[in-house]
Amino acid sequence: MLDTVGLAVNDISASLPTRSWTEVDGSRERRRDYGDFESDAGQGKLKVKHIKKTRQLLVEGSCARFYQGHNIVGSGDMIATAFSMLRAVKDKHGIEIPLQRAKVFARGEDIAVTRVDVPVMLRVPEGLSVGGVINGLACAAIRCGINMSLFHNESFYFDQNSQTSALKGYDKDAEIETHRKELELPTTETANMLRALAKSTVRLEAVFRKKHLDNCSLFGGKVVVPRDLQPSVLAKMFLDLIETYDLRGSLSARLRQDDFLRVPYRDRGTVAYWQTGGEMLAYFDHKERTFKRHRQRIKERCSIDIGGPPPGQIDVPVQIGDILAPGNFVPLPEAIRYDHQLMHSLDMRDEWFGLCDRLKIHNGIGRAYIEPAVVPAPLYIPGD
Repeated sequence: MLDTVGLAVNDISASLPTRSWTEVDGSRERRRDYGDFESDAGQGKLKVKHIKKTRQLLVEGSCARFYQGHNIVGSGDMIATAFSMLRAVKDKHGIEIPLQRAKVFARGEDIAVTRVDVPVMLRVPEGLSVGGVINGLACAAIRCGINMSLFHNESFYFDQNSQTSALKGYDKDAEIETHRKELELPTTETANMLRALAKSTVRLEAVFRKKHLDNCSLFGGKVVVPRDLQPSVLAKMFLDLIETYDLRGSLSARLRQDDFLRVPYRDRGTVAYWQTGGEMLAYFDHKERTFKRHRQRIKERCSIDIGGPPPGQIDVPVQIGDILAPGNFVPLPEAIRYDHQLMHSLDMRDEWFGLCDRLKIHNGIGRAYIEPAVVPAPLYIPGD
């Protein structure tokens, strides 16, 4: 999947609204053309700048949020994503792009990628909560000396201020609830499936900036264009970034909330203390008869033995453990992938042949559509 993407296109003439400001020291006035705009639904925004001196057009934003009204899921097709973003900017600001150049764009060329955010969905292991996984990963990062920021139970960010790459993880469902009024999902079975997917996973997102792309060994120092970023390449970049964080730690597996709420109210404090590993006899002031009475009642009513060991611990050597193991990445269900109410998609073959027809190229090599080369990856990340 893809979320925020940054693009730079040279040799573009554009007339955008001009903003001017004075340097802090008052030495000179600066001017730049900006054309930021929101989608028709008002849920997504594309940031647009035009530098007249170099005739460079800069575009950044989430194509998924712009076209879909949400970024819970999104296309993994980088060529279609870049083409869709440039089309939206062209239509909004009336930018003239020759058809021949549009054909080059449709091949995923002549567009420099300056940023790409690659999200995946991680399955939450049995007995753990989304918030518990987020907090555990953050604590593991602290122990390993990684620059990290944490919003308890909701999100963490590794190397947030890095100019090369960063990693963030968060509770996507909590974000959806926060913006529930602005988010308009269709009332369909597939939309319900999408919400359930967000509730049961942690969203992990790799952020790759221009400096990382410029120096990434996968691209040999050349300018990275959309055609270079096939899903298998994005998967390799994601896994390489994960491996740079050599984390170690453990997370306590506790009763799921539904199971805990089945415990009678008067016994919940006892069960909560037991599952943290507390000494149960001491909890009852070392009164063995009282302890046995509570133990028998809770065991009969809830099938929980507070005299036995509490829920175990799941070892999480985060890089290779249960949580970040590639097999734990959740694939995007086909029903969601092909639901055009939920996911924006663009068939680049159709776009290519449409441009050829407008150019009156009806046969010959000039009409041949060349599929992007499939780059083998050592490990595939489902969902792309």
